[in-house]
Amino acid sequence: MHIIVILAVLLVVLVGWFLTRPVKEGQAAGEEGMALAYSRDELLKQIRELDQDRHEGRLDETVAIDERKRLEYELAQAVQRLDHLAASGTMGGTLRLRHRVLGIVAITALLAVLAGGLDYWQNRPALITFAHLNAKGRVQGLHGMPPMVLSMVNKLKRHLKYHPDDTNGWIELARANIVLGNMNGARVAYGKAYRLAPDNLDVLTNYAWLLYAANPTQTTGLVDHLYRKLYARDPRQQDALWFLGLAAYHKGHLKVTLRYWTRLQGELPPGSKARAGVEGAIGKVRAQLFGPTVPASPAAPASPVPHA
Repeated sequence: MHIIVILAVLLVVLVGWFLTRPVKEGQAAGEEGMALAYSRDELLKQIRELDQDRHEGRLDETVAIDERKRLEYELAQAVQRLDHLAASGTMGGTLRLRHRVLGIVAITALLAVLAGGLDYWQNRPALITFAHLNAKGRVQGLHGMPPMVLSMVNKLKRHLKYHPDDTNGWIELARANIVLGNMNGARVAYGKAYRLAPDNLDVLTNYAWLLYAANPTQTTGLVDHLYRKLYARDPRQQDALWFLGLAAYHKGHLKVTLRYWTRLQGELPPGSKARAGVEGAIGKVRAQLFGPTVPASPAAPASPVPHA
């Protein structure tokens, strides 16, 4: 008899749970809707402020474009979720109520069957489990990155919008963009950091390399200035030795090229691929200088020095 009492109590608990769940779900949906509406309004406000800053020239064009894309993406997600909540509240209410009534009937019938069958299972424990799995989809970030990483980058961009003199912030943004594969964004960020801290060795090294990597055939202008400045700071810096030799090569100053690249050769570990590449480039230059024939317009060798 005590088993029947337990099942009756269980039935009451389950019915109560089914009846109160719609109220709790409605409260949760209402709170989520309010939060989404607030987020939507804030995003619209940020977009308007961004457009105003961009129009008045207070924000870098590249940063402004990237930030607007992010804000528009978040706005679309909020509006889509709001539409889903509205549709669920107006169209799915009747169906959910019908499903709950059917669920109560099914549970009652199931417990009645179990009550009759328990006479044969007095000595065995009975376990009835009702599992409800709510699988929520997750938005995949750009470049395969988790949304949390992208959110951190966007927060850093917002911080720099109002604190443009934060050198470390620009350095962090540049490094983050490199991880995300956004080399143009990294160049812009390092450019900002360089204007704030032109003597920072880390900024100088990475900014110069990013400019060179964007166009390895360009050996004049800002990239040349940066590498000469880097060479003045550290005459053994491998990237600077390679670049200055290549710049001399493009000007036809082959003996100057040999001086830079021979010094670079001595900085590289014996047997390494980088050293072998430099030795091959040196061999070609020597052949042009001392060989029987000298090509009129030799093709510049590719850089064998990987950037750390």
